[in-house]
Amino acid sequence: MKSVFFAILASLMWGTAPVLFKLGLRGDIHPISALVFHNLSAFLLALAITVITGMKLNYPLREVMLIIAGGIMSGFLGLFFFFEAVKRGDVSIVAPIASTSPLWGSLIAFILLDEPFSWLRAFGILLVVCGIVLISLSSGR
Repeated sequence: MKSVFFAILASLMWGTAPVLFKLGLRGDIHPISALVFHNLSAFLLALAITVITGMKLNYPLREVMLIIAGGIMSGFLGLFFFFEAVKRGDVSIVAPIASTSPLWGSLIAFILLDEPFSWLRAFGILLVVCGIVLISLSSGR
């Protein structure tokens, strides 16, 4: 049950952040500069928590490299594309489309991690795709 609670908190944070990004990107800030501010602030906060709590940082290289690769994909490339989209478009259109990452995560996990497939999951993915289509059509652009 704690996992659901944390997932809801993550969703709330990720749902609120795009509005702040849009407000910040309205001016002259380039999306790459926004990435620097975003990732530096996250890094400094994580570093402070690590130092204060005395967490260890010696982990197996393979695991660290996988986390780094994921960080480059999500923390740099994904955010760069998202910042470009938010700067150019409406948050109410861009955020739901960008929030389809669980769709891709589910499909890739099914293929690469051999996670179980169920028709209920497939139906949920179909609903996500239908939602994206409806949101895109509602933009009138």
